[in-house]
Amino acid sequence: MDLTKLLPKLVPFINTVGLRIDSVTPGQATATLPSRAEVHNHMGTCHAGAVYTLGESASGGVVLSMFADQLPGVFIALKSAVVTHSKAAPGDVVATAQLDGDPAATRAAYEADGRVDFDVVVELKVGEVETARVVYTWAVRAPR
Repeated sequence: MDLTKLLPKLVPFINTVGLRIDSVTPGQATATLPSRAEVHNHMGTCHAGAVYTLGESASGGVVLSMFADQLPGVFIALKSAVVTHSKAAPGDVVATAQLDGDPAATRAAYEADGRVDFDVVVELKVGEVETARVVYTWAVRAPR
């Protein structure tokens, strides 16, 4: 199953924003938001809302890397996010998402309890410049 193609099918808003899921591997994912006028703010850089969506989508790739085999039926939801913006920079934004922990241990916790919460840390960059960092907290629950 190609998770880079599955995620945009599950979340059509990814296509609306025009971002691309580049890679999904166990506990990791990358995504890119091409810079274009439709996603810019008043400074000519990618709007914070578009950047948030990029990061959330990359973190969703991490979630799917561990739980896609549970679809449909499994409940997956974003619980919270802590955003830290560091610098505005023009250009394409690349999100690199990493599970804060071990994918096998996270899945084992779900298997044991039918539920698990975990963090995914996303670094957002334009070239070599970090523009933001977000910690997304996800909840996964077994079907009832």
